[in-house]
Amino acid sequence: MTLEMFLAALIGGAIGLAELVARYRDRPITACLSPGGLLFVFVNASASIVALTAVTASGWTFGLPGTMPPASLLVVQVIAAGIGSAAVLRMSFVPVQGRTAGTGPIALLNGILRIADGELERKRALSRLSHNDLAGLSFERDHAALTELCCHLMRDFDLAEAQRLGGLAADLSHRDDLTDADKLDCWGLELTRLVGERALRQAAQRLRDRPHEDPRPPAHDERPTAPVPDTDYAADPAPARPPIAKTSRLAASTNGRPERKSFSDV
Repeated sequence: MTLEMFLAALIGGAIGLAELVARYRDRPITACLSPGGLLFVFVNASASIVALTAVTASGWTFGLPGTMPPASLLVVQVIAAGIGSAAVLRMSFVPVQGRTAGTGPIALLNGILRIADGELERKRALSRLSHNDLAGLSFERDHAALTELCCHLMRDFDLAEAQRLGGLAADLSHRDDLTDADKLDCWGLELTRLVGERALRQAAQRLRDRPHEDPRPPAHDERPTAPVPDTDYAADPAPARPPIAKTSRLAASTNGRPERKSFSDV
């Protein structure tokens, strides 16, 4: 039974670990080794052990035939306990609306994640403010190029994340109470959450190495203009030609009958 509990705890802990890595993409190892991250993994692993104990005590076979070997039945019970406990922990009895946390077992996980969020935010801010990776850059001039470079470093970029960054850039651009350096620091913290400190440092170094080109003036249209006609020596209009009378193809003959002419005579 000890081996089955260990395997169930391994499945539950792996699910919690994967959620932490997906949530803290910039510093996954730091998040997993933080007190909040370790507590999150421990809760998921403990829930799997409790679920396996309940399954074996109740004798659930999940509809499997009685002729199945006991080892195969234990494998099914371990997998069901590991995955089922993760699903139960993320249940909410009330539909989640906006940013409000749900009511139910998910409230426990959300509370632990908030603890991990606070720890990671403090470490990220301390690391970001201890050295200036964006020295020599300007928010007004370089924030668009820096963002594009960081976003293209990622294979899959979330559309909601892009919209959030766009709204933040517009808000910072219209803030008159912040200097350009303050705006650049705020923007750097947001990009650090997205790609991490090392990637942001390399992207900033690449922008610093590029020569800054002055904006080119708009090119003028140098096509030749049409000459203006001289009205002093305007030519007199040519006289109109008199209308030429067209001879009828039927001419009167000597005997009073009309005589048809050929087309060459017209």
